[in-house]
Amino acid sequence: MKSKFLIVFGLLLANVCASAQNYFGVTGGCNLSHIHDKDFFDVDYYSKIGFNVGVAYEHRFRNSGNNYPFIDASILYSLEQYSFAYKDRSIDPYDMVLTSGGYEPIVKEKYLKVPVGVGFNFQLAEKFGLAPKVYGILDATIDRFGMDPIFAFGGGMNLNVGESFQIGIGYDLNHSFSRSCESGKDWIGNFHANLTYYIFSK
Repeated sequence: MKSKFLIVFGLLLANVCASAQNYFGVTGGCNLSHIHDKDFFDVDYYSKIGFNVGVAYEHRFRNSGNNYPFIDASILYSLEQYSFAYKDRSIDPYDMVLTSGGYEPIVKEKYLKVPVGVGFNFQLAEKFGLAPKVYGILDATIDRFGMDPIFAFGGGMNLNVGESFQIGIGYDLNHSFSRSCESGKDWIGNFHANLTYYIFSK
């Protein structure tokens, strides 16, 4: 009985693996970031445009027709930035030293991100599919020392064009390391739009 179960399980696994396809490519896009601040009510924050670039991977489980679940992952360099100004315009941000390092009016967060997502592709037409997904992110800053990698989260949607081209949008929350990092209250919300091209599959 046990051997029959193992045979059936092996056949099912082989069927899934045979119908699944692995895609490898490159991705890049723009970020629009803003900060969720809970400490300083006398400061206005403004979104700034950044960018992200990296490599991408997607595993498609095509054992149930044109609609299929998938998992994807990427390794990204991501620049997320915002600016700020004190509501009292007589205060120059360069003259304010609120921490040992002080502030800059434009804050740049440079991350190394590894998002891993799960989603489902709904085939709209022969060449187009719409794929909502959710993902978790392991990220760490690049230009600051002494910070451990942290876990963030997000969600988004891809428009698949043919087999190789993908247009994606999403939103994620990342910890801001610029200030109050010990309190854990500062988070950067990041909208992003990406173009992904899968160079080869197997």
